[in-house]
Amino acid sequence: MPVPVLAADQLLIRVKATSVNPADCKQRSGNLQLVVRHTFPVAFGQDFAGTVESAPPLSSFKVGDEVFGCTAPRNGCGAEFVAVYERECAPKPASLDWETAAASPTAACTAYRGVVTLGKARAGMRVLIHGASGGVGAAQVQIAMALGCSVWGTCSPKNAEYVRSLGAEPVDYSRPLEASLRDHDAPFTPFDLILDTVGGDEIYHASRSFLAPSAKYISAVGPVIHGGSERITVGTLLWTARKLTPRLLWPRSQYVLFLSFDAADLREPELRGLLEGGKLRVRADPQQFELRDLAAAHTKCESNHSDGRIVVRVA
Repeated sequence: MPVPVLAADQLLIRVKATSVNPADCKQRSGNLQLVVRHTFPVAFGQDFAGTVESAPPLSSFKVGDEVFGCTAPRNGCGAEFVAVYERECAPKPASLDWETAAASPTAACTAYRGVVTLGKARAGMRVLIHGASGGVGAAQVQIAMALGCSVWGTCSPKNAEYVRSLGAEPVDYSRPLEASLRDHDAPFTPFDLILDTVGGDEIYHASRSFLAPSAKYISAVGPVIHGGSERITVGTLLWTARKLTPRLLWPRSQYVLFLSFDAADLREPELRGLLEGGKLRVRADPQQFELRDLAAAHTKCESNHSDGRIVVRVA
């Protein structure tokens, strides 16, 4: 159990729980080696919940504090101890257990950036969320609902009831988008905001005609499908650049792409209030894993058949 060597401004966290994100699996497989470089050995895992073991003298945290946060893209959380910078963690809401806290940072911060920081969602807006039953998508539904938006969310038929329980109108993604939407809303009214957590070019082109003139299509994934595990090659990068360049440079484009988030958003009063008050609860898969089962946790994450974030108990 080697303890990480700390920089002068880092805290040492005793990890209680972590979670497995698709990004962990893609990095572990080597499929992102053109994009992300690692110094070995590597401990994967970017979300953590735990207690402060040590803190620098001027830190706002003290030994024993319960915290949660995210170290992306540095990883390191799939271990008994992890070194973190103060900007990467926040006090753990007392209402969250360790497992829920570990499932929350990446999903909650990504969702917050899409809905609030970039989407500027506000009461009365009509919002469509692609992938509404996933970790990030479900968090986006809850944030948008809390802001007073009317929300529709694409999902599989088996997840329709879950999406409905969050307050959104489920849209069956196994049918053509136009047919599904018109079943719910005829005559159809365009959306003020579309959020994409699935990725792929098909879903973008299918959605464009449903945007209001001044609306935005905001993707946290881009043209490459989020669940895909194919190796990223030079050809993939060139294809992606060819697809994105016209959208991002065209002055009248409604397309916005973001591939990162800020863990400091966990301290934002608005987001923190939603987590503490139970209005935002990141979905965790009911099957939980121990640290020794990390390989099995990665296998389940890669299967694309989990019902929420894959949580791994460490201590």
